[in-house]
Amino acid sequence: MNISDLPASTFTAEATTGRHEAAAVRHAVRLLIAVVVLLLVYRVVLMWTLPLADTTEARYGEIAQLTVTHGFWLMPHIDPQTPFFAKPPLSTWVAAASMAVFGVNEFAARLPSLLASLATMLIAMAFASALQIRRRWLVLPVLMSCPLFFVSAGAVMTDAVQMSIVIAALYTAWRAIDAEPAQRRRWQLAFWALVGVGALSKGLADWALIGLPLIAYALLEGRPLQIFLRLFNWGGVGIAACIFVPWYAAAEHAYPGFLNYFIVGEHFSRFLIPGWKGDRYGIAHSQPLGTIWIFWIAAMFPWTGVFVTSFMRFVARVRSVSSLERFLWGATLAPLVFFTFAHNIIWTYGLTAVVPFSVLVARWLERLSEQRLRIASYGLMVLSLAALAAEPTIARNVKGNSDRDLVAAFHHVAPADAVLEYHVPPVYSPHFYAPDHVRYVPSGQEAETGMPRFVVVANKDLKSQPATSQLLFEGTRHSLVEEK
Repeated sequence: MNISDLPASTFTAEATTGRHEAAAVRHAVRLLIAVVVLLLVYRVVLMWTLPLADTTEARYGEIAQLTVTHGFWLMPHIDPQTPFFAKPPLSTWVAAASMAVFGVNEFAARLPSLLASLATMLIAMAFASALQIRRRWLVLPVLMSCPLFFVSAGAVMTDAVQMSIVIAALYTAWRAIDAEPAQRRRWQLAFWALVGVGALSKGLADWALIGLPLIAYALLEGRPLQIFLRLFNWGGVGIAACIFVPWYAAAEHAYPGFLNYFIVGEHFSRFLIPGWKGDRYGIAHSQPLGTIWIFWIAAMFPWTGVFVTSFMRFVARVRSVSSLERFLWGATLAPLVFFTFAHNIIWTYGLTAVVPFSVLVARWLERLSEQRLRIASYGLMVLSLAALAAEPTIARNVKGNSDRDLVAAFHHVAPADAVLEYHVPPVYSPHFYAPDHVRYVPSGQEAETGMPRFVVVANKDLKSQPATSQLLFEGTRHSLVEEK
């Protein structure tokens, strides 16, 4: 049959169907863009309104505040008398610099994590472009809908800065491996510079999170020596050393014993010894082997099904997929497999795996049919609206783990030189919100001053307070009492 013999109605119907499908795709695209904007705005609002919660956020916030107010720029301090050997200073430096510019407040403390996460988004888009994803921005709704990425993007923790460095290093490594010889050197130097910066972020942990995916990729490719030679550069090694060695040397000189605690304790004992007792600043987390996969399921929700099906498909045809896809799977799986055999882990340890996986999910989204893409976009919008609806619950829980409101009640009624006496060991949030006012005075050791005293007690001890006491604030864990 000649095409000219077909009735005109055939072409009209096909054109109408094509227009309907294109309109449906545009609608789904608009919904996905709306999800990104909505979740980004929501993340910024939470950064601005929520208090720093104990223990992690308030601890790192207080360390940054001490850096600004006491000048602890060489070695971060957990209190004015105690140096903080657990982490190198990069995350503290950027948080302290933000506070120096914008003031000591929650948003300033959290801003570096947001900026690091935005930079990571751009790198994820660059990976998506290299994977020939036409709508490379599809990585954005994937990342913002992953709970671990969303939380880390606006929290006072070391993880967002670490993530941005690791992902940037992996991207420059990929470009160095894939580049023509004339272009390779600049990518090599950029890679090694990031290796040096990583040593100032989390030390050997960053090197492991950079190196393990590259080792996994080299093994998948079956050409480890060639890949090593494409990455190695003596000049780059020199740049890396010039970036991190001066600080490590100065820190050990000023604080003898730092290197032993940080290198041996934090990098080996912490992960190899269940319930490690040498932790000076917190509690060792003894988890059953393999717990990282439970954390991972929660971290990447709602993309669990995509992970399982895509991984099975990858295993079935690993030799026929593109080299970059093998690289991204190596970057996704290597940290998860590594932490499978560690007892002392927390839920954020899978963060660097979220980013390469988001690129694979973005490609999956782009390949969906018009109907399935529309379903996915509606599903993400529903989840986003549910997250917004959960804001009162989130705020209540975070406030319950912070003494910000208690300190505000204290400042409202107390003289400027008043002391806030804690009859329970204070954590970190009172030190952040009431610097130079907090004193730990165990119950029974109160000083008789003859002046009104402002005392913090555990809620369970409220009934035992003197009859002359006045309750000023009652929180979920601590209460503020004025004793006259």
